[in-house]
Amino acid sequence: MTTELLPLFPLNTVLFPSMVLPLHIFEERYKLMINTCLAQDKPFGVVLIYSGTEVGGPAIPHPVGTVARIANWEWLPDGRMNILTAGERRFRIVEYASSEHPYLVGAVEYWDDEPVEFSGLSKLVDDVSHNFVDYLTLILSLADQALPISQLQLPVDPSMLSYHVASNLQIDMNEKQELLEEPSAVARLQRELMLLRREGGFLQRLVSLQGSASEEDLPWDGLLYVN
Repeated sequence: MTTELLPLFPLNTVLFPSMVLPLHIFEERYKLMINTCLAQDKPFGVVLIYSGTEVGGPAIPHPVGTVARIANWEWLPDGRMNILTAGERRFRIVEYASSEHPYLVGAVEYWDDEPVEFSGLSKLVDDVSHNFVDYLTLILSLADQALPISQLQLPVDPSMLSYHVASNLQIDMNEKQELLEEPSAVARLQRELMLLRREGGFLQRLVSLQGSASEEDLPWDGLLYVN
């Protein structure tokens, strides 16, 4: 098993491969980490906090996270910075490395989606895509917003679609972490279909209290993923 050392950033959010995550960096330990990554042109790992706090004290992360590559950055007064990161590969933390740095460093192994033979994949992709559009339509209908459906372009690759849907689902972070930890795109899409139907049923009941959602409008713009 080959491992690599990766600086870790425990957060109260889940980053998925091919998705973007903006961050405001203000703690001294993470200013040091980000500046080191920039100087060495290296990424860091985003991991959801399992226990502990995001600011100040120590935090224990979940064992699976996503490599974050810094795509853009802006320095602010007092050494603070805004950065835009792009998710790359998943990883599993094998062990924590001894480090003189004030931030966590993990020995990680990279974990790509495992291949699965599944004859119903095409139908599964279609079902998730259609349910996702319905889900978005309901969300923005509740906010009295709508855009033409032609504005939405969903990924056709199963892994990309699964991460895109996972990133945009408005669900608890622990459920998002479970999606990140699914071993394959098929397993992730199957779980997402269940979640979309669950959340869609709840949203439909809310919409019925204030009026019907438009079937001709797409309520969501700017859904981002990285090729």
